[in-house]
Amino acid sequence: MMKQSIAALILSLSASSVFAAGTVKVFTTGTTEPKTLTGAEHLIDLVGQPRLANSWWPAAVISEEQATATAQREQQALLARLAAYGRDDNGGDAAAISVLCQQIQALKVTGRQFIPLDPDTVRVGERSNPPLQGNYTLWVGPQPASVTLFGLVNRPGSQPFTPGRDVVSYLEGQSLIAGADRSYAWVVYPDGRTQKVPVAYWNKRHVEPMPGSIIFVGLSDSVWSNTPDALNADILHTLTQRIPE
Repeated sequence: MMKQSIAALILSLSASSVFAAGTVKVFTTGTTEPKTLTGAEHLIDLVGQPRLANSWWPAAVISEEQATATAQREQQALLARLAAYGRDDNGGDAAAISVLCQQIQALKVTGRQFIPLDPDTVRVGERSNPPLQGNYTLWVGPQPASVTLFGLVNRPGSQPFTPGRDVVSYLEGQSLIAGADRSYAWVVYPDGRTQKVPVAYWNKRHVEPMPGSIIFVGLSDSVWSNTPDALNADILHTLTQRIPE
């Protein structure tokens, strides 16, 4: 999947027959106004900037302007689908839909490009260092200090990251909302990877999220028999497009 994403990015960046260097807005942690970099011909011209040398690259996000418009449309389409399920509900599951809608509505999403950004990786070869054409935004900063709980839990939000702490531990003390999957949770790592994690007493497995990860408790297929997998997948996709906090 990562190879396909990199290939797709290279093709999209190389589509124009007339090369034009990219323009990149760079947001660093703690700043509200971006610095603008012009004339970035290749990815290394961006991530190799000396001012970014102390960045924690696993949590960095680069997005492209047109892809951002697509991501925002997808977010609104997901909210519309969830709202439709809530209107059709004849039981108590509307509360779960409402909780999800509130959290998804609050997300700030962007058209993330799934390509490694660590300068050491980018320098390896031509395929790791595609040309930049168009308008981009980069979010970068130091290593995050928290993990975010998201989805059908009673207290969503940030918790301090603790080395060695696993997903089950982060969920301890949380009450799950009716309709939640009680056997599995998902980890959305800061680099955009996702992992399904067994968390019930009968199947739990020790999985440690990285700092900056999201732990997502989604919809249970035992309750949502029609489309839980599709809805969970769409929510996960939206979470991978989240702008770092």
